Amino acid sequence: MRDAVQTSQNLAINTLKKHRDRIFTDREGLTLRYGDIEVASNRVANGILACGYGPGDHIAVVLPNGADYAVADFGIYKSGAALVPMNMMLSPADVAFILKDSGARMAFVDVSLAAKVQSMQCDLPQLKEVVVVGGATGDELIGWEDFKAKYPDSVVAPTAAEDDDGLIVYTGGTTGKPKGVVHSQKSLFFDILAHVVELPFVPDDKLLIVTPMSHATGWLLFAGCVRGTSFFIEASFDLMRILDIIEKEKITMTMMVPTIIYVFLDIIKTKPCDLSSLRVIGYGAAPISEKRLAEALEVFGPIFYQKYGLVECPNMITTLSVADHIKALKNPAILQSCGRPDVMVSLKIVDEEGREVPTGQVGEILVKAPYVMNRYLNQPDITAETLKDGWLCTGDMGRVDEEGYVYILDRKKDMIISGGMNVFPVEVEELIRKHPRVKEVSVIGIPDDYWGEAVTACVVPDGEVTEDEIKAFCKGKLAKYAQPKNVVFQDALPKTLIGKIDKKGLREPFWEGKARRV
Repeated sequence: MRDAVQTSQNLAINTLKKHRDRIFTDREGLTLRYGDIEVASNRVANGILACGYGPGDHIAVVLPNGADYAVADFGIYKSGAALVPMNMMLSPADVAFILKDSGARMAFVDVSLAAKVQSMQCDLPQLKEVVVVGGATGDELIGWEDFKAKYPDSVVAPTAAEDDDGLIVYTGGTTGKPKGVVHSQKSLFFDILAHVVELPFVPDDKLLIVTPMSHATGWLLFAGCVRGTSFFIEASFDLMRILDIIEKEKITMTMMVPTIIYVFLDIIKTKPCDLSSLRVIGYGAAPISEKRLAEALEVFGPIFYQKYGLVECPNMITTLSVADHIKALKNPAILQSCGRPDVMVSLKIVDEEGREVPTGQVGEILVKAPYVMNRYLNQPDITAETLKDGWLCTGDMGRVDEEGYVYILDRKKDMIISGGMNVFPVEVEELIRKHPRVKEVSVIGIPDDYWGEAVTACVVPDGEVTEDEIKAFCKGKLAKYAQPKNVVFQDALPKTLIGKIDKKGLREPFWEGKARRV
């Protein structure tokens, strides 16, 4: 008999049913209750099943943030099929690659992408149905409203097994073609529960979503629904509008990447507004400037928490909690950490031979949790390299202190080897960010005949500052081999779709034409 207890399908069915009378969202005169999302997603789930798909099948979603995204997500989860979410800002080539690599049988796409996806179908024989959301359709495409109206709103019986695919999220692709990270129904179930346990949701929260739901906030949506919170979902990032929403709607909780927090702080200086309703702000996905975090704590108070996770172990590896941020007012060094391991996580630091190192020593971070990925889709060799004896090799280099706080020094692949010595860019970046006339910095290695790789700081200045001043600022505070050999000033640093600094794009001009990239 198939066990449907520990599956995301079962959780999706029960969650919306339980909270059907609560407000899901209330925006600009349109009030949607959980019951409305339940009915609409039941129709989507029944439609998927009527088309012949369900457990074991993969279904893509390429939609902007919004209630329709939530309905499509929950409809897929309820059907027992695996969700393949995609960012709206992906290039057509990346969309085509993911549709083909994932073997998606069906796709829910925004009307702005309908013609492009339709043109891809001749090369995607497995993609049988395309449902278009937000506008008119051609003869071979299905309209969203027609699709929902065609099928009943009856509750779907759970049929997915724990080991069935539940979610396939593609990595950012900054180091080559994106990889499909497969989570089983069971691992997704436990990851949602971990979010509920670790994050400070309460049922009366008003959660503002401003980053793509195809990424980390997709888990926030599901976990928030488990708690019955209300959502205010923005399709695009318009800072002035976001400030107005927080003030007008009395938003209590939101999640940002550090680059958004920086812009937030800069605008608030010129546009006073009442943000006192905010009781918690989460951040993650990239390191935050200690200087700017201190500024944020001064502006908002100690209402921040930080999350560390990977697509392979989503969001929930460590937490630097609100209480930790308060503790850091007396011990600022804690802010350089990403917190302590979450309750379902085992974490260890190992050397190049896989041996656990003593407390305080640097090595690769390995984690074990019930929500670690199942595999990389279609890539058994890379899966075997990443999953070893039940442990996920994160590729992050770090250390753990006596209190259990985890400090990430850098990505293993981003480590610079200069003069035969290992240099962790994050350590150099953390120092340079403290310079009063540095707005943003990223440190990379560039080819050098003497050093092999020369430590190079790419800096966005905040006022007048020279290369010599930056070098002098670092002198004596870093090992000689870690001090920047070059400082390159730029107007802006390239970013990925989710706001991380794109180090691959930053390196590219320096390494162009080189046979080796180290």
